[in-house]
Amino acid sequence: MTCAATHSLKYFYTALPQSTGLPEFSAVAYLDEQPIYFYDSSTKQVVARQEWVKGAVDADFWRRNKQLLMDTEKVFKTNMDTARKRFNQTSALALQKMCSCEWNEETGATDGHELYGYGGEDFLSFDLKHERWIAPVLQGLYTKMKWDADVPKLKAKTHYLTHTCIEWLKKYVSNQSMLDRKVPPQVSLLQKEPSDRVTCHATGFYPDATMIFWRRDGVEIHDDVEHEETLPNGDGTYQKRTHLTVSPEDLQKHDYTCTVQHISGDVVLSANRDSIRSNSRHTQRQDISIIAVFLASVTLVIFVVVISVMIQKFSNGKEQTSEKEK
Repeated sequence: MTCAATHSLKYFYTALPQSTGLPEFSAVAYLDEQPIYFYDSSTKQVVARQEWVKGAVDADFWRRNKQLLMDTEKVFKTNMDTARKRFNQTSALALQKMCSCEWNEETGATDGHELYGYGGEDFLSFDLKHERWIAPVLQGLYTKMKWDADVPKLKAKTHYLTHTCIEWLKKYVSNQSMLDRKVPPQVSLLQKEPSDRVTCHATGFYPDATMIFWRRDGVEIHDDVEHEETLPNGDGTYQKRTHLTVSPEDLQKHDYTCTVQHISGDVVLSANRDSIRSNSRHTQRQDISIIAVFLASVTLVIFVVVISVMIQKFSNGKEQTSEKEK
């Protein structure tokens, strides 16, 4: 059983005979059993299966992997024909390969595997601990001996499973965790003057997908509602505003609510006198005046204290001088 702290990166490669009518070669990459990108011989393209993957790799990643998988496709077709001859068959069967690595986020333990199957049965498997191939069937013995004799390739295989694959696994996990995070919005209602429109302002949320709408007495309204585009904040989160044009009398007469729908949960605010914050210039000037008075008061207190200390020191100095003169 795999615990939550254990992550896996798996690659599945499949070569099929032409008679199936399906793509003759395909490859799928999985992170924690979820497909992250895909390639097949029909499209000749590497396609992301998860949106966050696009931000986890560099721009040249797709071109490099496309070329790599096109080369792998040729190798698999040759190996499939070789396996057909080893089993003395007139037509080839499906050839598959699974390459994977695992990483326990809590303990740091890692592991790696590589398996080949032909016709739905195990054909070869790599023993990472002893750096050798294992052939469960007689037809795989020749390939096992040939691959075991190539020491540089054995070392490269070990390095890939214990280092390269693990590095990519950690990279994907890190990016998925960051991009899959859910930060709820902070919602406030703003109005400059009682006669002005009411603004429902949501900020600090992630991801950027969100909807803001107004209701009057529980019924969603669209007239007199203006939506602004979602804008990025400087910290990686987003903000969005929606404005409602409504008279002060109508605002008091009916129950107006703003609803912000986000993947992290919905936020509903009722538009009443207690919940609407004023952002008028008059209020801002009042706030500035209050702050100015406060700062002036603090400055005066500090000035009085400093003067008092100086007077005390001056008085003490005069007393000491008088005593010396005596």
